[in-house]
Formats: sequence, C-alpha cells, structure tokens
Amino acid sequence: MTANVSDRGAGWVAPDTFVVDLREGGQAERTAGFLIRAPRPALIEAGGRAGVQAWLEALEQQGIPRDEIAYIILTHIHLDHAAGAGTLARLLPRAQVVVHPRGARHLQDPTRLVQGARTIFGDRLESLFGLPEPVAAERMLTPEDGETLDLGAGHRLRFIAAGGHARHQYMILDEGTGALVTADEAGVRYPALSRRLGRDYLLPSTAPNQFDPELMLQSARRLPQLRPATMLLPHFAATSLSPEEIAERLEEQVPLFVACGQVDGRPAGPEETRRRLAEHIRRDAEAHGLDWAEVEPAVALDLDICAFGIADYLQRRAQGKA
Repeated sequence: MTANVSDRGAGWVAPDTFVVDLREGGQAERTAGFLIRAPRPALIEAGGRAGVQAWLEALEQQGIPRDEIAYIILTHIHLDHAAGAGTLARLLPRAQVVVHPRGARHLQDPTRLVQGARTIFGDRLESLFGLPEPVAAERMLTPEDGETLDLGAGHRLRFIAAGGHARHQYMILDEGTGALVTADEAGVRYPALSRRLGRDYLLPSTAPNQFDPELMLQSARRLPQLRPATMLLPHFAATSLSPEEIAERLEEQVPLFVACGQVDGRPAGPEETRRRLAEHIRRDAEAHGLDWAEVEPAVALDLDICAFGIADYLQRRAQGKA
C-alpha cells in the first residue's frame, strides 16, 4: 500500500485513493468521486451523465482497463451521486454496483427516483444529471450497516448507516487507510469560498424527502468516535476540518436550518423557507468574513435543495410522519 499520499502527486487524497471531479451540471468542484487503486479496484460515487465521461477519462489516465473495475459504490441514490450508475455498469462489464438495501429497487426501476427529482429540479434535471439507466438486480450488492467489503491490499471498506440526509445512505470507512467518505451526512464544502476564507466553509445538506435532523446529528456525534485519518466529502473532496470541527458545525447549523422553515409555529412552504434560509446563510457567511455577492451564486442550487428538504421534513412532522 502507498505510504505517502504526496508521493503520488495532485489528486491523491488518501493512500491509493484518487479524487475525480465528476463535473455535475458542467460545474467544476461540485461533486467528487473517489477511485481506490486496490487489487479489486473500486469507484465511489457514479455521478450523473457528465460523471460517466469523467470516470472513463480518469481510468484511462490511471491506466486501469474498464474490465478490471470490481465495484461501483454509491453512498446513496440521489441523482448527483447515482444517475450514472447504470451507464457505468454497462461500460464496466465486471463491476458490481454496491448500494444501500433501501436504494436497490430504485436503481432497478428509476421511475420514482426521477419523478421525485423532477419536483425539485424541473427542466434542469437532464442538464444537471441526465436520466439514469436501470441496473440489473444480479449486478448489485446491498451491504447492511456494519458489513465490510475487502478490496485487497489492506483496503477493507466498512459501511456505516447514515440516515440523516437520506435513509438509503452510507458513510464508508476504509479501515486500511482511515479515509472516511462521509456521503452528504457531513454537509457541503465550498472549495472556492474555502480558498477565499483560508479555511473550509461548510453547510449542512438537508435534501428532501427523507431529511431527518436528529439522525444527522447522531451521525455528527459519531464522526469523532470513528477517528478518521481523512474525511472525503462528495461535495467536495478532502476537508481540512477535524471530525470534532465538523460535528460542532453541524450541531450548530442543523437546528438553525430547520428553524428557517418555521414561522409563528407553523411550517413554511419551500419558497418562504428559501428566503429565510438565504438570509441565515448570508449572516453566517458574512460573520465568517465572506462577501454575500460571492457566496450567493455558490450556494444557489443548495438553497433550493435544502429549502425543499426542510419544508418537507416540517410538513411530515406536522402530520406525524417524520
């Protein structure tokens, strides 16, 4: 196993682990995938349509034949992570698709997955992610919480249930290197804003329609207990924040995000929630020394997604369904 990440040059974020920019919606530094070079090589996160091409280019760059990839691993089935899974499975003929048990049926038949995403993204869905191809059931593995997958050469992946962002989500710990792929449970890191700030700027990801703040905070409290050597965020790449710092940030921000969806004791709709959330993030960003004129376009898509998720959660809670 590689002992020193820096010996491998740019792009290596953990021993034998390479980050790939999946170019979500044509945007750089939005969604990351992670290639683990092991005896049984694995890709973590498929991305969308643009992600498929990014993966093929990365495999060619790394000199890995397509038929050597053993696994396509999804942290969860939201389209920015999974829309390209079926296409990649077709192009990587020996790879098995690894997905949470709750997500498997939606990869076999993506109809409801697409319908749900359409309510949020509308006509932007195709340009952002593309439409997913089905994945055959016999191509899938569905590990349960705590199960492991051995890639060889010390890379043993442990799947950790992380249901705050979505009930069909894992975090994935490489027990050999200590690299933890946090899925979207640890939030979104904004690279351009982070570079401007000189330290990572991170916000929670409260996407619909299964956002659960209590489960998200349970995951946050677990991060220090896992003692990862490196934390890898699909949005986006390796963070310089410690597990304790991310846990503290989520403990602070998740309740404040939820509060943006409540007005006079009632759940607000998505539009009102978005306005209130935008004002909250503006104040938070300015308190960190960032200019809202720069922050607003960087967080615009996440504002839409998070507002929908908060409004949906509070409506479900009001109906006794959360």
